[in-house]
Amino acid sequence: MKNIVAMIPARAGSEGLRNKNIKPLNGLPLLAHSVKPALSCDAICDVYLNSDSDEYLEIGKQHGAIPYKRPESLGLFDTTMQAVVSEFVRTLRENGKPIDAVMVLYPTYPFRTPDMLTDVIRFFCESEDCHSLIGLKQPDTHPFLCVEKTAGGHLKSVIDYDPDIYYRRQDYPEHYQMTAWAMVIGADHVDDLSAMMICDKTVGYVLPHSVRTVDIDTIAEFHYAEFLIEKGYV
Repeated sequence: MKNIVAMIPARAGSEGLRNKNIKPLNGLPLLAHSVKPALSCDAICDVYLNSDSDEYLEIGKQHGAIPYKRPESLGLFDTTMQAVVSEFVRTLRENGKPIDAVMVLYPTYPFRTPDMLTDVIRFFCESEDCHSLIGLKQPDTHPFLCVEKTAGGHLKSVIDYDPDIYYRRQDYPEHYQMTAWAMVIGADHVDDLSAMMICDKTVGYVLPHSVRTVDIDTIAEFHYAEFLIEKGYV
């Protein structure tokens, strides 16, 4: 694939940390930390900032991203990423832009490197019968340990399994948690995706256990990111 573009979705406002996408981190607005590695990745031909905010678009442009103004209808808090990517790909193609795949880079993951992005794209391109890719990581707990409460207040496992067989953690089957740290979608298959950004031909890319996969959604996580930079861990 020759025409792989990066798209950084940055809706104005936030349900968690207000205006986090432009909050300064180590002297740069948060979204710029996703623009920079994408611009330095040889596997990516163009880097777009997709936003409903003129302010965000101008900030992205100052750091090298191509501004893309999304429709107001796609700037709502409940807008799905699938809808955003679908409109983005359709519009670019209507305007004559050749595009084979889109790498979606959420701006809340500030510690990606160009080499990490290259590895993800290579994995996607080398995967057989693959329509999309999503990141996978080791979760904090296993689904066997998760329960729901019935109307009567009793506990019920969220997964049907035999606890008399799987009572030792060492015997639990391997599993992963999806993460938006890494996401690549074939341009011809965007509309195959669910709102969870997966389909029956989605492959998983297992991320290394690293502080570079930190996701910022709260002020505590933001301060943790500052700590990692201050201590030289990233």
